[in-house]
Amino acid sequence: MTQLDMTDDTYHPGARYALPRNQSEFDRLNVQHKYLTKVICDGGLLCDKSIKLGENCCVLDSGTGTGIWAIDLANVVPKTAEIHACDVSDVNLTPNFPPQIHFSIASVTSLPLEWSNKFELVNQRFLSGALLAPEWQKALAEIYRVLNPGGAVQIMELDPRRVVPDTKVATQVCAAMTKACDMLGLQIDVTEHVSELLREAGFVDIVHETKRAPVGKTWGETGVQGTLSFAGAFRNLSGIMVKVGLFSSEEEYLRLADKLPEEWDTHGSHFLCTIATARKPV
Repeated sequence: MTQLDMTDDTYHPGARYALPRNQSEFDRLNVQHKYLTKVICDGGLLCDKSIKLGENCCVLDSGTGTGIWAIDLANVVPKTAEIHACDVSDVNLTPNFPPQIHFSIASVTSLPLEWSNKFELVNQRFLSGALLAPEWQKALAEIYRVLNPGGAVQIMELDPRRVVPDTKVATQVCAAMTKACDMLGLQIDVTEHVSELLREAGFVDIVHETKRAPVGKTWGETGVQGTLSFAGAFRNLSGIMVKVGLFSSEEEYLRLADKLPEEWDTHGSHFLCTIATARKPV
């Protein structure tokens, strides 16, 4: 399979992100946050209940997107906690952050040098649509560097290559998305490798769990939120699908992707979501 030249201006880091930065994606990311908090983290922000954030803790939300995870964290930790959020772009960022949140434009592959041994926790989720395969090693090495000894990392990633059960439209859309990500050099199968990558980066106490992420009205309001989150994501891939040459127009792709909600409503489908936590040795 031909891989696109990632040195081309069209695909420079940040621009190559498979999803757009616009109002539709801003709204979708915020819905997705509420959905993931409920179905993957049992209503909380931390899936590892052994992680305790005290009065003077320092936390990083890497690849923060709209910043919604950091904002919600600010509402549940002491006001003396220091929360940092970083992303390669501030276009989708929520305005008017709480004062204890500090935003930086930075890539997880090259975090500020002054952050070494700074954080008790680094949170990161859904960057398989942004990081090239070799960049995962760099990203986890950087997270390791900026964590305090004994500090924890929490990584959440979805496997978007297939929906259970396999259904006609979902199979077609997922196959197209997988091919597009392969052409961009993105490691879309990172859920299969995240534990190994964490181990190679030096992390210990690695816990890897896979949970169902339901989509479709069969699952009630949770499934509806899942559909808004994931059908919306597939829909927002229309631009990249045309850019890599898999569809002749956005309208052609959307005619296919817009059939997903009805199919999921009928079959009560789900994706598989991985949550991995680990610690930097003391």
